[in-house]
Amino acid sequence: MTSAAQRRDPQPLARGGEVALICLGGALLLLGAAALAGMGLAAAVAGGGWFWPRGGTPVLGRALAGLLSGHPGQGLPPAQAGLLPTPTATYLGVGCAEALTVLLLAGAAVLVARHRVPTDARSGMATRAQAEQALGLGQLRRARPVIRPDLTRRPRGPAPHRGGAGADRAAAVTPAATPAVMATRPAAPAAPARAGHRSRFAATDVGWRLGRSQTPRGVELFVRYDRTTGVYGEQGSGKTLDLLAPALLAHPGAAVATLTKLDDLLLTVGRRSHGGRPVAVLDPFGAAPGLPEFVWDPVAGCVDPKVAERRAKAFAAGTVTGAVSGGRADGAARFYAAETAKVLQGFLHAAALTGRTLEHVLEWVANPVAAEQPTEILRQHGHAARFWDGLLSGALHGSADTVGNTVTTVQQAMGLFFQPEIRSRCVPTPGRPATDIAGLIAARGTVYLLGREDPYASAAPLMTAVAEQVLDTALALATTSPHGRLTPCFLACLDELPSTTPLPTLRVRMANERALGLSFIYACQTWKQMVVCYGEDEARSLFGLTNNLVVFGGGKDIRFYQELSDLVDVVRVSRSTYSDGPGGTGTSRSGEDVKVLRPGDIRRIPDKHALVVAGNAPPMVARLRRCLDGADGARLQVELAAARTAVGAARAATPDPSARTAAALGYARAHALTAPDQDADHPADGRADDTPGEAGAAGAPEAAPEPMGDAGAGAGAGPGGAAAAAPPVGEWPW
Repeated sequence: MTSAAQRRDPQPLARGGEVALICLGGALLLLGAAALAGMGLAAAVAGGGWFWPRGGTPVLGRALAGLLSGHPGQGLPPAQAGLLPTPTATYLGVGCAEALTVLLLAGAAVLVARHRVPTDARSGMATRAQAEQALGLGQLRRARPVIRPDLTRRPRGPAPHRGGAGADRAAAVTPAATPAVMATRPAAPAAPARAGHRSRFAATDVGWRLGRSQTPRGVELFVRYDRTTGVYGEQGSGKTLDLLAPALLAHPGAAVATLTKLDDLLLTVGRRSHGGRPVAVLDPFGAAPGLPEFVWDPVAGCVDPKVAERRAKAFAAGTVTGAVSGGRADGAARFYAAETAKVLQGFLHAAALTGRTLEHVLEWVANPVAAEQPTEILRQHGHAARFWDGLLSGALHGSADTVGNTVTTVQQAMGLFFQPEIRSRCVPTPGRPATDIAGLIAARGTVYLLGREDPYASAAPLMTAVAEQVLDTALALATTSPHGRLTPCFLACLDELPSTTPLPTLRVRMANERALGLSFIYACQTWKQMVVCYGEDEARSLFGLTNNLVVFGGGKDIRFYQELSDLVDVVRVSRSTYSDGPGGTGTSRSGEDVKVLRPGDIRRIPDKHALVVAGNAPPMVARLRRCLDGADGARLQVELAAARTAVGAARAATPDPSARTAAALGYARAHALTAPDQDADHPADGRADDTPGEAGAAGAPEAAPEPMGDAGAGAGAGPGGAAAAAPPVGEWPW
């Protein structure tokens, strides 16, 4: 539905060219006044002094006529005419005044043509005033007392550190207590603002910079931390470098960031750790060795049934595409995700009740149907949640097909933990305690969740469960904060949301927790990813709850662009029709509703620009600043190169896979675990001679290639003989 301003007649006085005549008349009057002013200016500089013609309109007219006829001073009173300098100086002053007036008129015409063209759909874009009201600095200043009460008034109860709730506990964090968080003691939080004292305003205390408006021009755009933002852009469009990374770099408080690329992590981890702020990286696949690790125990806290249930559902949400809520053709997927949550919550709860570890949970997950201990624990333990033994038993008994699919989904949810290296990176050990999440948040630290889009080894279940735990911890700190919210805000920067952390609670968190100091920025490549991950209804709910939409160009989803075009509405423009026929010429004018932005216009948005739809404001196009541009970007690239070098050095120190293979084969031979035919193929040192030169050096003739069989090609002699040569590289033994 169009607004009254958009539906009004675009040219109420233009039916006969009245507007053009009025503009022309006004321009002529200004030029005439400029000529008289220039004559007075010339008199002030080179004559007897400044004057303005006296005598009313007739005198003004005669003075202008004298200037036009080449007789300056004609028609002026004698006293004023005597003040004029020479004609050359007089016309020089008049020319300067006229030139200045023409420049001012041209500038005004350009501004009007750029921002308000009656026949252009751009008249439906936001004006400077609307952009300033929606995303300008003024709205940040107005929201500052709400978003940062610690900077403007005394908190309720005892005065806390500026870090908010838990800051006192965070100040006592030591490397020995949390070695996985940082290698140095976190810096003490800044002193709180004095009662009634208003500190100097800084925009980044209240919001993050989005960019500078291109249409309309010249408005600095900021997003308040209590407003959610959704970013849509294809791969390579600049979502991370233009929006997410700058927002994370400038954020003064704690944050959690999900990533799929190592460079995106290395780009910000150095700046985020400045000032002693802690950093912890969940890196299941070992892509970033040498960085502080995030260590997390999935069983910890699951004595509480609510924690066990939420954690199990988070693991299950990342298993099946579209399993969160209502994806296409995912009825079975959602059913098995729910069954998986029943099994996992029972296993986690039973393990926590009896002091067991993740190793015991994995033992149960390896064969859930045969695992009887969890059901017995839930049935007999006095602190177990009632009826959970029945839920667990019901999920693992029934139709063979149903149980089999449930077991597969359960094992998929915990699949990463079955890899010993991944389990050792993520799970605490006796000498490697779990990361203190509350202390890290209170110290304004950063949790990085580094995954990858791998259909064979998806990290989404683990990362979703960890992200839920971090957000729950931040929410608990917010509810116990003396200010009633986290100060500064906690930023959840969720890049590649559908493939990294498809949070099942995101819609509820966006609706409720932004008022408690939790800010959300999520990004995805296409709208279809959101639909596949969350389902049509849930994805549209997330879309509707998003305060600000930032859409990059270059996408190919025409239906999404069509919906955006409908969202920004239409505007009424003027159309003129000219006819020429035997009866003469004619002109007719009418109004027409046209789209402010067509789908093709959105697709053609240039690089480093984005369409912004903020609240109830008309759309605007923002020019974004890439974090690698400028002098600060050059310093950031130097830091990125140094981080790459450090990670490369740490990666070089990792064990060689060939050494691990040799050790495994040695163990197998020492314990008679090899196949009988392999004992003859490999000497005692675990290496088979595979070059004819080595065989010749041993004094044995080269053996002819034999057909491949059970014994392989070129079986060697016994321990005292020479090994047979393998065929040359590139040739097959048959």
